[in-house]
Amino acid sequence: MSEPTVGKATPVKPTEYNYTKQMKPGPYKMTMGLEPMNPADWMEIDSLYEEEMQLRREILEDKRHLVIACQPCAKEACAEMLQMLADFLPKEYPEHFHKQGNILTALKTNETFEIDGGAMDPLEACARIVQEDLCIMQDVEGTLKFTAGAVLFPQRWSLLEKIGADMKAIHSPVPKFHKEVSKPVDAFMQRLSPPKPFWRANWAITDHPQLFQPLTEEDITSMTAGEKKRDAFQEVTPENAGQTLFTRCERETLVRFPKTQAILFTIRTYIRNLAWYAARPNECATLADALRNLPEDLTNYKTMAHIKDQAQEYLDSAIKT
Repeated sequence: MSEPTVGKATPVKPTEYNYTKQMKPGPYKMTMGLEPMNPADWMEIDSLYEEEMQLRREILEDKRHLVIACQPCAKEACAEMLQMLADFLPKEYPEHFHKQGNILTALKTNETFEIDGGAMDPLEACARIVQEDLCIMQDVEGTLKFTAGAVLFPQRWSLLEKIGADMKAIHSPVPKFHKEVSKPVDAFMQRLSPPKPFWRANWAITDHPQLFQPLTEEDITSMTAGEKKRDAFQEVTPENAGQTLFTRCERETLVRFPKTQAILFTIRTYIRNLAWYAARPNECATLADALRNLPEDLTNYKTMAHIKDQAQEYLDSAIKT
């Protein structure tokens, strides 16, 4: 399976968003971290577009049953999502997309998509158009549930385990979530209204640069208990951690659709090796401090316990040099 170039992404248009902003110095505190965003920045196209879209096509050909899921109640919302992308992308990225009548063309990949009534499932079409992973939430009998998803670049979770779940079940494995942010998240979701998008960031350190990294909750539990090990990119030491460990920074957005009132949660993943931080003293110090203050339960949840010490020693050493 092909993989895009690590750490070489350059946005097609200038961006004001700091995707490492959740790497905060000082004692750890879980927050929603949500901020308003410019609607014109809803989706981001960068210099890795063609490479990542090739990878997404390969994943869809080989693993579609693992990365695409849609409940019947979400069909209309998926169609609305495709229509919104077809309106947004040619306007914001005219060198990458062109719309004529009912056809959207991705100019860099020479693919065409029927916007309304096409043979391709609208959810899959969206997954073939943008680099973001796409999760649709809807009110089902008074409860917000995860009803459709195209998740091709998961960070060690399983779409099939989460589809159909409510917010409480989705976040059940996340330490501190229910105690510290569950009620604020529920209140925010109820207040979210079109066309006001919001965004947040998330991060983890991983021992492999692969974008497709699914894990079931059983896998995570086994890894935390030391009963199962994940194949690393290669053996990690403090000396080689700059090239063998990677941050996965996620740009996550939330927007409510005007017609179906569904909520779309997008996840855009950026991979950088730790050497990238070592060359940038401020970012390196921030990451080192955030890693040092990350609670043990969250370190385990992010499946970072087996590499945390090597990463910490490498980053601390880089700051001193």
